[in-house]
Amino acid sequence: MSVNERTGLASDNQVDNEKGRDLASIPTLPREEQDEEGPSPSRFIPLKYRLIAFSMVVFFNTSSSFSESTLSPLKSTFREQLKVTNAQYGAISSASSLVNTILPVIGGLGIDYWGATYASIICSTFIMLGAIISAAGSNTSRFGLVVGGRILMGFGSMAQAIYSLVSRKQSSPCYRSRPGVEQGTICDFEKYGSPNEYDQRLMGIPAFTTVANLIICIMYWAYERRVPKQYRPPLWKDAARKEGALRKAIEFNKISKIPRFFWLFAGIQLFQTSVVGVYSSNLADIQTQTRGTSKLAAGYNSSLQSVVPIVMIPLVGAFIDRFGMRMYFISWTAMMYVIVIGLIGLTQVHPLGPIILGSFALSTYAIPFSASIPVMIGDADMLGTAIGIWKAFGNGGIIVFDVAAGAIQDLSGTNSYDNVIYLLMAYKSLQILYGFFFAWLDGKWLANSLRKGEKERVAIREAALANNVVLPGWKPSKWGMWIVMGELVALTITAWVVYIVYSLGK
Repeated sequence: MSVNERTGLASDNQVDNEKGRDLASIPTLPREEQDEEGPSPSRFIPLKYRLIAFSMVVFFNTSSSFSESTLSPLKSTFREQLKVTNAQYGAISSASSLVNTILPVIGGLGIDYWGATYASIICSTFIMLGAIISAAGSNTSRFGLVVGGRILMGFGSMAQAIYSLVSRKQSSPCYRSRPGVEQGTICDFEKYGSPNEYDQRLMGIPAFTTVANLIICIMYWAYERRVPKQYRPPLWKDAARKEGALRKAIEFNKISKIPRFFWLFAGIQLFQTSVVGVYSSNLADIQTQTRGTSKLAAGYNSSLQSVVPIVMIPLVGAFIDRFGMRMYFISWTAMMYVIVIGLIGLTQVHPLGPIILGSFALSTYAIPFSASIPVMIGDADMLGTAIGIWKAFGNGGIIVFDVAAGAIQDLSGTNSYDNVIYLLMAYKSLQILYGFFFAWLDGKWLANSLRKGEKERVAIREAALANNVVLPGWKPSKWGMWIVMGELVALTITAWVVYIVYSLGK
């Protein structure tokens, strides 16, 4: 039986456009290049275990997101009280990304081996300590402590990986993560007269949520120990124990097995996530600079961007499950952000208009990426490593783009955002084209797996496994690995140099 007969899929599931060619005709990798047992088949996990786990996991990233959100409305306050430039504010806002130019790759390998539960506890501890130190620094007007605390918080970023790993190898293995929300928070800035007013909020509420976050992570660890072993996420260390072999704790050779579709996708998306980060971290200050909005009102307005995603993100996830269209969401979201950034930065329309439109863009922003990367990888055993590489690219880009945007704003001499807005719009416009390009490549390399809903996508994957077919997009590429990892190394070096220059310049 051919693959197409098995799945009953139409001809658009063919790997390329050659008429009559189906999945079964694609050459497979030599047996010695594949894992001895091949990728593990999907398995069913009872709903009760998934619901209990989800009820705790959904809060894992809340504290770090809330701590991040306090920065945007405080930009002008930092300029006044800490006497920082816009470029130095970029260093503050991107400080948590510094260690994550390197850590996610190593952390992803470690999570694949040991699991994400222990990592989440360690990460939550770093987030808690970093939030307290950063708040203490702002309370004493010490730039170094603020930056140091933010850097320490960065060690906690890998906690988010558990979203993708907690339910891996289920009957419908589409992994999603809840995107961090980096919008403004509501603080009573109008009463500000000394650092105390905003410092109490910067230290008090976020620090409290980080403590609660650590408690939840420990509760999840205790819960996972009570779940039957057959329903726990499979780990490399368990496989090594079964084989009776002394395996390396972190298998760096896993990087060489990552498929070429992911390498191309990660390499070409450089700085795209950074655009959204710069927009979010400057949203409140843009309002005060372009419209004379008070700090209090700008904080309120910015916080509204968090409202729509509460309802929309689950709906977007459900739509992708049913209809797919992942890459088209990427193009659609990029187009919305171009419009939003132009409206907020270059016009005098009421800020609530572009902010609410931006909240819809945020709702459709992160889900397509987190729902696509596992499809590109194919094998869940490499998912943590791939996510680590993806996050390392994002964090390096955020540092460079945040500081560069601040430096461009400083060059204006009047804190004008015009040139920053032009840069953000131009760069985000490229992603509109990227979405269509990868949608086309999906048909050539992955049998339209990214375009399909979950049932059809899983059928394509299982048919390929059953027939020992390795789709072109799932084949490893040494050239792709060396080029993209070289790009990541260059980005990391640039990010550290830029960061050190501007953070030590205070």
